Amino acid sequence: MTQNKLSFVIPCYNSSQTIENVVNNIFTVMSDKQYDFEIVLINDCSTDNLWAVIFSLAQEYSNITAINLSKNFGQHAALMAGFSYTIGSIIVCLDDDGQTSPSQVFTLVDKLNEGYDAVFAAYSEKSMILLEILAVI
Repeated sequence: MTQNKLSFVIPCYNSSQTIENVVNNIFTVMSDKQYDFEIVLINDCSTDNLWAVIFSLAQEYSNITAINLSKNFGQHAALMAGFSYTIGSIIVCLDDDGQTSPSQVFTLVDKLNEGYDAVFAAYSEKSMILLEILAVI
């Protein structure tokens, strides 16, 4: 375990169109912070070309680890697989679709630095726009 290192663990499924934006957002947020960081991306046996995207990101950035599961185990199992590869003192779990912005991570980290053992976030308001669009289709 490395002090002052954040480990972002992201289970991924059929997110070849969104995962690169999520990774770029993490790099943007972390660019001016005092923390070193790593990103662990777990492909949960996607049916799109996600593995190629994840593998390419891991080749481009030394702080990205790519994991390719042999079959679809589900989000929780993918998270557990990712946890076994982390070396940071703080683990942050994010979604692969960008719905949960990494820009709020330090709201949580600040609470950990106050002495809390664990913190989590909840939406004060959920957006139903996607559901409304799907209902129209």
